[in-house]
Amino acid sequence: MRDILTEKGKDIILNAIGNPLLTNCYLSCHEIMDKIATHKIHCFCYEEGIVILIHPMDGLHKMYYFIKSQDVLIPCLVRKIQKNIENYQNLEGTVVTRMPDKNVDILDKLEFHPYKKYIRKQMIPETTKQYEAIHKAETADMDDLNDIYQLLYGTFDIMTDHLVSKAELCTLIEVCQVLKIAIDGELAGVLLFETFGKKSYLRSICVSDKFVGKKIGLSLLYTYILKNLETTKLFYLWVESTNKRAIQLYEKLGYKDDGMQEYIYLYK
Repeated sequence: MRDILTEKGKDIILNAIGNPLLTNCYLSCHEIMDKIATHKIHCFCYEEGIVILIHPMDGLHKMYYFIKSQDVLIPCLVRKIQKNIENYQNLEGTVVTRMPDKNVDILDKLEFHPYKKYIRKQMIPETTKQYEAIHKAETADMDDLNDIYQLLYGTFDIMTDHLVSKAELCTLIEVCQVLKIAIDGELAGVLLFETFGKKSYLRSICVSDKFVGKKIGLSLLYTYILKNLETTKLFYLWVESTNKRAIQLYEKLGYKDDGMQEYIYLYK
């Protein structure tokens, strides 16, 4: 039954958390339990040994699974799960792994289909390297909120590009983790990042179509690196595997593959 987490289901979740062979969920146990308790996430528990969570987000639903073992998905259970999830629109399943053949098997069996693949890149900064931005980038403020939000959602794929919600964007602006470049009063580009201790995650970078080819993205990246150079030991980001232009730019700055890959699957 939906939204009722059984004791057996709770045990399956607790056992699977942190094991990429048993779950595709990146949320913490506290976050999961809180979202289930407040009905912010839909829960389906199956006696056969699997828990399915459906997380409504802006424009899509994310599906997380927690399994007791790799061989749990017998045909009759697959049909039960499909009956429960078939009415969710824009249903996405994601797997982050170094072992794609083993980890995407659950999604394959449920008839999710490959959509996109992302690769993670890391960079250890060189303090002696010169980063010279052509355009001046500034820290965004709340007056920029709507323009930035519209640029992001008008450029990226809401199904797969991990876009921030408006509330998340507000928070990033408040903590000075959004950079912008404006030309003649018009938003030309924006970069969002998050800091975790000595690590810095480049969340999104976006350039308006009108200003493509004017080195807006490079200027944003240079400013971002310089801003965090003294306090960051590791920079990292995710990039779509087919985005050769972006990959070349990141590699020019010193970003290298670290072996992690993210597979995006969409339900039929």
